[in-house]
Amino acid sequence: MEKTYYDIQGQKERADQILGLLVRYHLHDFNAEGQYTGPDEVFGAIRERLWFGYTFLAEGSERARATGNTIIETSNYHHCHFAPKIAIQLIMKYGDRLTAGARQRLISYLEESIDECAIEEMNFVGVNDNFPCMSTYAALLGGKLLSRPDIYAIGVKRLHQLKCMLTRRGFVSEYNSPTYTGIQIETLASLAEHLKDAELRQIALQCEERLWADQLARLHFPTSQVAGPYSRAYTIDSVGHRLHAEIYAVLGDLLPVNPFNTIFASRNADPGYQLHLNMAFEHVTIAATMCTTYHCPEELVQHALNKSYPYEITGTSEFSSSSDDHAAPSDLDPILTADLVEYPAGFGPNTTYMTENYALGTATHEFHNGDQTNSIHLLLRRDPSQEPSLRNARAVYPKYIVNDKKPGQTNEYERMSTSAGNYHLWDEGRKLAFQHKQTAMVLYKPKRFGRLQVTSLKLTVLLPCPYSEPDEIWLGNRKLKDLTGENLEPCPVYVKDGAVYMAFHPLLLTNHGRQAAVRVERVNGYLALSFFNYEGDARDFDPHTFVLTGNGFVVQVSSEDESGGFEAFRERVSQAQIEDKNLSSPHSRRTVLRRTTFQSEGVTLACEYSPISEGIRYMEVNGQALANEKLAITGYDVSRLPFM
Repeated sequence: MEKTYYDIQGQKERADQILGLLVRYHLHDFNAEGQYTGPDEVFGAIRERLWFGYTFLAEGSERARATGNTIIETSNYHHCHFAPKIAIQLIMKYGDRLTAGARQRLISYLEESIDECAIEEMNFVGVNDNFPCMSTYAALLGGKLLSRPDIYAIGVKRLHQLKCMLTRRGFVSEYNSPTYTGIQIETLASLAEHLKDAELRQIALQCEERLWADQLARLHFPTSQVAGPYSRAYTIDSVGHRLHAEIYAVLGDLLPVNPFNTIFASRNADPGYQLHLNMAFEHVTIAATMCTTYHCPEELVQHALNKSYPYEITGTSEFSSSSDDHAAPSDLDPILTADLVEYPAGFGPNTTYMTENYALGTATHEFHNGDQTNSIHLLLRRDPSQEPSLRNARAVYPKYIVNDKKPGQTNEYERMSTSAGNYHLWDEGRKLAFQHKQTAMVLYKPKRFGRLQVTSLKLTVLLPCPYSEPDEIWLGNRKLKDLTGENLEPCPVYVKDGAVYMAFHPLLLTNHGRQAAVRVERVNGYLALSFFNYEGDARDFDPHTFVLTGNGFVVQVSSEDESGGFEAFRERVSQAQIEDKNLSSPHSRRTVLRRTTFQSEGVTLACEYSPISEGIRYMEVNGQALANEKLAITGYDVSRLPFM
């Protein structure tokens, strides 16, 4: 029986509204030769130019169509994972609006790039699923368009790979990414719109449905964000300011914080709003996302709209082996080569637990090399009496930082001969995390490539403060004046943030020499809560000592209505018992295991794993192994979903 999809007519109306605003704000940014002359960064990349061409043709007015065609005709075409898909969308959806010259440029580009879309590395290999999604689109539809049955056959095989992965696992490998999951959904939805083969179209629709189930289950309406953990997160994602255009396309005003009432409310954004790259980029990516019709089953929307709290989604994902050499120069020096160790492939669970006031998520394993992975992430609303807004919400997430790198600025990664702008702060640690409801454990170690010329090693919990700061922060039994201060010895940190309370208990905190063990300071619009392993003169560490540097914490989250006040909360959680140490034995040939146990308020979390090889012997909640279910969602029968 054909499923009922949610609000198809409303999707079209919202897309038309956003496209109209995009044209109003940006059509005059392009001159008669199709070159961008607006106030944001120059749009020379083929991806962004084709998005503008796509959205201008979608809007459909005479001047927008003319400008869109000029952009397509005058662009410099080059290799891009996104552009072949956009080119096909232009031909398939708006072919009647293309000039002969624009159409020929797109066809020529596809003829040049289609073989690249079919190479082995574009398969679903347990890493960047947005790339294989787009290359599947290009192989299936481009293969038909160009009469390339060999390419089409690869697209068929690749779509079945995604089906097989979702038959094995609850989530895709590039799971729950505020940026890239939307790309996966949009690509599958667009593919289903244009496929002629009934069986393949059904598989595309089924894969799209599985991703909708994931995203709507994790959607935390009180903060109007999809809760973590996140496989790949840029700063805009981590701080909880991603606008989720694909969800807005389906839900409209039912999503309280959305593109229409924030970033499209005016040509210029609120100064506190976290932009990714720049305003024009944000506008065009959102508009392009909304040009597709989505096939979100009615029953998934109704389930999401009628959640009862507490609420939990948990499931498994799989991942390929990886290393850190993605950012390294081609002529690696031998010392750096030795420090770029391989991380093993595997699979494991991730969980998101929600109440009306907060959402806490963890992932046991990282995506790829983990520099973008938020393995633990917290969203909270400060005032339950206020409507959802960016001002009433906060995100909390950690990063392991080597030397003086900071959020909100460009940072240099000298050993990798590269830098990262203010849109992304690398996590320079490796971690695993798991949780029981609102209590979560995360275990950290630094990545080996950071071991030379070290001046500081710290695990920093970041609290973005664009609109407000927490009410109180305590280091142990000492309340900080002005929310900043430090402690010479490790101690728990208690945070009162409106109606939400947090306790961060430091775990094994290897001391290589430091000025303070715990410090809270203001950094570029953030409050940074840091647990230090080292602070001092520049120092080289030997590899073994470096990767056995332990860090991490257990966080307990509660709220005013759950705890009866912040003082009562601090008193109870201060009774926590912690054991965390490295062990070796002649029976295990003197290899090293880290054994960690945390007990508080009737909850016991325990883990034993190898910091060097990252093998996990066990993870326990209250004496029981983690359930490791393929997929479970509170109040929803997951057997109703495809491939379950």
